[in-house]
Amino acid sequence: MVIDWRADWIGIGIAEHLAQQGRSVRLAVSGIAAGETLPLYVRDHSAAGLHKLGVKVLTYMRLYGSDSDSVYLQHVSSGEAVVIDKVDTLVLCTGHTPVDELSDALEVSTSTCTSSATRPPPRTAEEAVYEGLKVAAEI
Repeated sequence: MVIDWRADWIGIGIAEHLAQQGRSVRLAVSGIAAGETLPLYVRDHSAAGLHKLGVKVLTYMRLYGSDSDSVYLQHVSSGEAVVIDKVDTLVLCTGHTPVDELSDALEVSTSTCTSSATRPPPRTAEEAVYEGLKVAAEI
């Protein structure tokens, strides 16, 4: 069971990777579709891949809890409880953690270094490129 509360590329990628290894996978997303936050063509391509691999996608789901072999979900809109039994592994895709080693190395070797550590980390590659462009224009 893969839980993806952001409905982005991470949950899709993990679910696809596990299914390609021959595992039976369910992907629970908090949005209306897996990859809801992705560009349409990327989301549709990913949805096709998940379907071909037999990944079951559960939409409008929020993680409520788990125990040794069950996952407890809640339907985001109705509030109804959903219990998934016989789960041997729970994978949480619940956010991003910035990796900032390059920034530390640059601060030692240059006099000016702008870090994204003081701002929220970019959510997508497009946002990271845009943020980098804005910083480059400032230099």
